[in-house]
Amino acid sequence: MNNITERIEEIRIDKLHGASWLSRSAVEVMRLAAKESKVSTIDGFLAELTEIAKSLMASRPSMASITNCVSRLVYEVSERSKEEKELSLLRDFTVAKADEIVRDSKRATLKVVEMGADLIEEGDRIMTCSYSSTVCQTFEMAKNKKRSFKVLIAESVGSGGRKYGKITADELEKYGIRTEIILDDAIRDDISRVNEVLVGADSILADGSLINGAPTNKLALVAKERNVPLYSICEMNKFDLRGHLELEEGFDLIPSRLITGIITEEGMIKPNEVLDCVKEVDKYVRVFTNITGEE
Repeated sequence: MNNITERIEEIRIDKLHGASWLSRSAVEVMRLAAKESKVSTIDGFLAELTEIAKSLMASRPSMASITNCVSRLVYEVSERSKEEKELSLLRDFTVAKADEIVRDSKRATLKVVEMGADLIEEGDRIMTCSYSSTVCQTFEMAKNKKRSFKVLIAESVGSGGRKYGKITADELEKYGIRTEIILDDAIRDDISRVNEVLVGADSILADGSLINGAPTNKLALVAKERNVPLYSICEMNKFDLRGHLELEEGFDLIPSRLITGIITEEGMIKPNEVLDCVKEVDKYVRVFTNITGEE
């Protein structure tokens, strides 16, 4: 399983890709593990799959989508094992279910992008920060809808001096979108030039608060002070009901009171509506917790 360990480590240290991409990568790791497994019993297979899922969850604790996606796979395989007595067939089911979860994630992202693009109007000036592939895809789709707008991007200096704002700007410029990088310290000065803020999400907590890369909290505070609406755009598998919080270095916790709305594949919801929207996700995580025996 050395290859699996290496793939999990790649996810742990990845500082370039967003949570959606990494969650799909996590599911693909479990798919690979199922195909390469050498165990000879169903119980052994379930135990092995569960341990890999736990390692993936621990690799990026701030990203709820990894926990939710791998939990769903463990849940589905565990349920199937109650009626499937052939290990080879259960292994095939695991591979097929992993592919289904990845497809579902991609479809959800596309719906979110469509919802977000509809929010952008002709002549808008929008501010963003950190890096989100979903936000970049949203801007690309709005551009494809022939809307003219400009994006102001906070430099978003991360650990090691990596400038996530520059990464975002470079991607948007490929689509012909007008951009301007501003210093993180200039957010307060430049917020008056925009009519809305659009950011991604690594996780949305049960109380509607947001985890995202710095300096999202600074941007949210200034936007609230100047009455500029701030929207987070993400799939619902980023909703986190685990009941505890472990922030990774370089990530911010943004209180729900600073968030105007959350754009999901089911439409826009208010932060106080998060808890009512995630019963299915909660089922997967709770069943996974029961399997592993963790609180």
